[in-house]
Amino acid sequence: MSCVFCEIVAGHSPASVVYADEEILAFLDVRPVNPGHTLVIPRAHAAGLGDLDPRLGGRTFQVAQQIAGALRASDLRCDGVNLFLA
Repeated sequence: MSCVFCEIVAGHSPASVVYADEEILAFLDVRPVNPGHTLVIPRAHAAGLGDLDPRLGGRTFQVAQQIAGALRASDLRCDGVNLFLA
């Protein structure tokens, strides 16, 4: 199954990547709510949360924590960090 995120993972759609490893990809949102708005996704497609391997879900959250720390340490105004799961 292919989706917009799969297209980004495959390199078929452009993205401003801020983090990448074998399992996880993080990139800036094309329609940011705030400066630094970053999406953190597993490279493996999962249609819903129940379809995501729990270990990979934990790894995704770990990377999100790293990204949040980097945002807080950056020059961007960052009064807090929100994590949304969709």
